[in-house]
Amino acid sequence: MKKRIAPLLMVFLVMLTIMSQTATAVNSRAVTGRPTLKISGTKAYCVGKYSSGNRNDKISMTITLKQGATVIDSWSASGTGSVVISETCTVTAKRTYTLVLSATVNGKVMDDVTVTATGT
Repeated sequence: MKKRIAPLLMVFLVMLTIMSQTATAVNSRAVTGRPTLKISGTKAYCVGKYSSGNRNDKISMTITLKQGATVIDSWSASGTGSVVISETCTVTAKRTYTLVLSATVNGKVMDDVTVTATGT
């Protein structure tokens, strides 16, 4: 009897380890933050989308429009599972601007995501 239990227990532990690693990999890939910045003339169209892959996660997000080190404007929102911010701002034509997306998921600070655009 003991000769059968030990191998079965080992197979079960190996399967459990593989399944937990796979679940962790899938969960980490599902987290996405995507800022979009389009500039047309003197209007900047700023969009930030953040999704955690889990509809129960609490997300707080801020998008910040900068020109060099100068903050032009900033917007914040929070929700569960995913958050979207869509705003416009007046800018100076033919300058380069950066949109920075900052987020926290369940209180954990996530890496900032940045996008840059130059006005026409």
